Amino acid sequence: MTIQTQAPGSSRAATASDATTAEREVSREDRLFGRVLSLVSLGTVLVLMARVTKHASDPLDNTDMWFHLKLGHEFLGGWSLRHPGHLSSFATSPWTPTQWSTEILAAKMDDWFGLPGVAWLFGLLYLVLIAAVFFLCRRHGDLLPAAIAVGVCVVAAGASLSARPQVVSLVLFTLSVAAWGRATRTVTPPWWLVPLTWVWATAHGLWTAGVLVGVATAVGIAVEQKIGWRRTGGLLAVPVLSVVAACLTPVGPALLTSQLAVGARTSMITEWGPTSFREPAAFLAAAMVGVTVLRWARRGSIGWTSLFQLILAGGWVLLVSRMVPFGAILAAPLFVAAVTEVVPDRTRSALAARSERLIVLGGALLCLIGLTLAVPHTADRPGGVPTKFSARLAELPTGSAVVVEDGAGAWMEYAFPGLNPTIDGMLDAYPVGYIRKFSNLTAVGHGWTDFVDDSGARVAVVLKDSPLEGGLTGQLHWRMVQKDRDWVYLEAPSS
Repeated sequence: MTIQTQAPGSSRAATASDATTAEREVSREDRLFGRVLSLVSLGTVLVLMARVTKHASDPLDNTDMWFHLKLGHEFLGGWSLRHPGHLSSFATSPWTPTQWSTEILAAKMDDWFGLPGVAWLFGLLYLVLIAAVFFLCRRHGDLLPAAIAVGVCVVAAGASLSARPQVVSLVLFTLSVAAWGRATRTVTPPWWLVPLTWVWATAHGLWTAGVLVGVATAVGIAVEQKIGWRRTGGLLAVPVLSVVAACLTPVGPALLTSQLAVGARTSMITEWGPTSFREPAAFLAAAMVGVTVLRWARRGSIGWTSLFQLILAGGWVLLVSRMVPFGAILAAPLFVAAVTEVVPDRTRSALAARSERLIVLGGALLCLIGLTLAVPHTADRPGGVPTKFSARLAELPTGSAVVVEDGAGAWMEYAFPGLNPTIDGMLDAYPVGYIRKFSNLTAVGHGWTDFVDDSGARVAVVLKDSPLEGGLTGQLHWRMVQKDRDWVYLEAPSS
């Protein structure tokens, strides 16, 4: 019988060797897990891009888009920016153009490429928005929470991802948040936001959101870092000069009073109403704010700059439906930074930053190529409007009044410039009293028959089975002439 003996300390050496091997295996497993999770996170961002690209390639069906296109054509045709005209004779209130540059750009795309060109333009903006939000979030934390935040922001912006100038505000707002994030680290005023605000003030009315973020961030930096009055003044000069720049656009200082017209009509515009948390967009945005607050509470300390920004973001999400996507974008980097603190090491991104950028930008480019190939076949016709009535509408005499509801008026002004719909969705141009009377018309409420008589209309394009259709055909004995999916074409009885 042979007995094997071990040299002193050999047992400990073998144990240490085994432990090292196990650590290497765990490390290898962690790296593999991190790489897979990184690819899944990036894949989620790419799926969001693909889904939004599919949406962009669909027939254009946002009812407000039609009056934006029509206004763009009118400005190209010579309308004054300081004293613009009206698309309908029923629109008698003075109004201020707040998004004329985007409208003109969209109208030029319409002239050059038709509706597919308009769809492509806004599809491009959707992809730029997603990429910008991703890079903003990625700068503040790890890949997994960044991908989650991007998903929340896309859902929060869902109602705004349409062929309207508001998407331009979302893109420029994201750039502003990124600029102020850098200013927080460097305590250097982002002066380039001043000319950017000038451009923004021509493109959409929510340029004021960028100014508010600037004020909140500048005050936060001053309180948190105790930088002194001179440096504080430099930071606060950016939002102040941004307001000055907005007043120097061709519209002039009247741009500052345009919010008054919106304020007087807020209760009549759904998207300016209070937030409903039954909607996924608002719920997810509020959840992101809530998770951030919980993480801060567990940490026990938070900087004033982040606090002021989250208060502003939370206020937007909680109070105004239209501001939910802006609140989500402002809260996103704060959420990512807070969640990254508790992300396990094995779930951290295992990809190089350059690889991530190439994957995201390459995915966006592929989506844009796909959109370019798709829109000539998918977005070459309007959606959600009664195009079957085109022949009848084209035969109506110039200046004919048409009773309309639910956005058909704006499409008529775009497709049949000679017609005179009772409303077109651009409520700034209509007196508040008239809008209330129109609301009574669609609900067949008090005085609705007087509204019809005063309009002088002998035809109507209204929603099928709506209260207004029932009232016109039942009480006033109008005759249904044609149907088009959800619409009916009615004619008044001969006198």
